[in-house]
Amino acid sequence: MVGMRIDPSKVGDAEIFRPWGWQTNIIVSERVKRAMEESGMTGARFTEV
Repeated sequence: MVGMRIDPSKVGDAEIFRPWGWQTNIIVSERVKRAMEESGMTGARFTEV
């Protein structure tokens, strides 16, 4: 996801979505990321875009 940038004005209130053409990556909101971390979920790697 090198070089990927998100335009917040086009995301709306989406919390989770998969960018076009990417089969293995999803984008989550900061709120969802925190909830995943607090629940102890493992296996995810987060990269800010």
